[in-house]
Amino acid sequence: MDANGSCLGVVLAGGRSQRMGVDKARLLWRGRTLLEHATAMLRDAGCSRVLVSGDYPGYACVPDQFPDRGPLGGLASVVAHAGEARWLVVAIDQPLLDASMLRALLVGLETGMEIARGICRYGEEPLPMALSVSDDTRHWMRHAVSGDAGHRALKACRTGCGCTRSRPTPACARGCAAPTRRPSGKRYFRWVDAAFAGQR
Repeated sequence: MDANGSCLGVVLAGGRSQRMGVDKARLLWRGRTLLEHATAMLRDAGCSRVLVSGDYPGYACVPDQFPDRGPLGGLASVVAHAGEARWLVVAIDQPLLDASMLRALLVGLETGMEIARGICRYGEEPLPMALSVSDDTRHWMRHAVSGDAGHRALKACRTGCGCTRSRPTPACARGCAAPTRRPSGKRYFRWVDAAFAGQR
């Protein structure tokens, strides 16, 4: 696979949705599922290919190979199937993101690549993020989730992926990266419409 110049989109959708109570990827968001929304958004942002971390027949997906290792386990599972050197990563539960926000992360990543390969994200939010993936990064991801003391949280990427470059979050985008964890179930969508009605 030629990794030069291409960008991989990754949707992290492999969790158990215990707090939501249902599979978030299958919930409808304005006429389509969250999974359809996320994959389309990544393509609109410029990704030449999109992989879903999780078991979703009908999509290019990678089932979890590291159970109970959280989002970092999802990324480590994708590593074996992705030769691209640039990744755009989103969570399945971020429907308020848009393609322009993701493209800005890619620009930030490319600007910082002369200094160090690493991560570009908004403020302290772990996702979405643009990630520069080298052979060393791939090795670190697989190692980081292995064994009884393996990592789960994406904040561990600061150690394994080099420099983290944070972009200021535009006022219109504040809250868009917040995951859909409260309130539970389908009530979330009524809540998010009310919470962010003035930002769209």
